[in-house]
Amino acid sequence: MPVSVRFVTAITAFLMTLIYLAPAQAISAREKDYQDWRLRCERKSEDDPERCFIMQVAKSEAEKRDVLRIGVRYPDPAGPAMVFLTLPLGVYLPAGLLLQVDDGETLQIPVEICLPNGCHTRMALEGALLKRLKAGQQAKLAFHDSRQKQITVPVSLAGFTAALAALK
Repeated sequence: MPVSVRFVTAITAFLMTLIYLAPAQAISAREKDYQDWRLRCERKSEDDPERCFIMQVAKSEAEKRDVLRIGVRYPDPAGPAMVFLTLPLGVYLPAGLLLQVDDGETLQIPVEICLPNGCHTRMALEGALLKRLKAGQQAKLAFHDSRQKQITVPVSLAGFTAALAALK
């Protein structure tokens, strides 16, 4: 991949992450819970349009500590919803991130960029994946730490469909 394409991809991911992680800078915000998912809408100034996303912070199965932040939003109102995933620093990057909904097929997702606040990736929620998430009970996300030990993170899908509908 040419250096310029990698640079543009990295900058895009960085900017998307900043937008996603900006709640502390909002001048107004409203939140509503949909079971295990939270809808958050915020404005950065009185003149800005309200920006909304749904999110969940997931804990590892073994240590029961927060290790994964999941956010979903519509960056383009005419486009599909995008999921933004933030993993801790120190992940083994070649293994990427594995996603499985209930007992279905496992999808491998590459990790795009690591910044001081974690490692990030994103993907469009559409087609078969979106249908599985809406119909599912639980997703499992797995990644490997620096010692290549797999860390599995269960993510509840309770409330996902209602939260996603409220987001649109």
